[in-house]
Amino acid sequence: MKKLFNNDWVRSISVLLILAVFLGGLLAVLSDVLYVAPEERAERAIKKIYGSTMKYEIELDIDIDADSQPIEYKEIGKINKIYTIQTNGENGYDMLFQSVGFNGYKGGTITVWVKVSVNETTSTYAIDKVLLESYEKQTLMSKLGGDYYNNFCLTDVTTAYKNKEFFTTSKDQVNSNPVSGATYSATAGINAVNCVIEYIGLTYEKGVQNG
Repeated sequence: MKKLFNNDWVRSISVLLILAVFLGGLLAVLSDVLYVAPEERAERAIKKIYGSTMKYEIELDIDIDADSQPIEYKEIGKINKIYTIQTNGENGYDMLFQSVGFNGYKGGTITVWVKVSVNETTSTYAIDKVLLESYEKQTLMSKLGGDYYNNFCLTDVTTAYKNKEFFTTSKDQVNSNPVSGATYSATAGINAVNCVIEYIGLTYEKGVQNG
């Protein structure tokens, strides 16, 4: 038995087993310590966008409601979260979307937050801010600078939807937002924003028809 434990191979296996048990326990502890509840993640995201804590209502959040499903739009992307934000404006409110765009580089995705200001008096929806949340497989994200996200500002979403003026990387289109050298990543970001245009356009049309 003594010779067995003096064997280098056996000692190495023993050390690995001890490390595996220790690291497994450490990961379990860190998982509890570092866990952030979905509600707190929502509040953090809203504060990051607005710079302060805002009152909000959840219309959709696949992390908070386990029974909810993302709203998918064919092959362009999906919407995971929709919040209604109470602002200080007298004539409306904001809608905040977390949207995922497909068809990026190597089939990857880009996730963005899209802030839409709603004017109830004029029944208009305006995209006034788009912020990057995360991405997968995209290696040229540095090319998608501030101008790229600022170019998504759109004063009348419903008209853009009605006229099929979605964002595109084609330079000769109305809502063009190309990025030289990073077309696939730019396409994923565009698809994420176009999901929001689809959602608002379809929702508005249904409201008019039922109105």
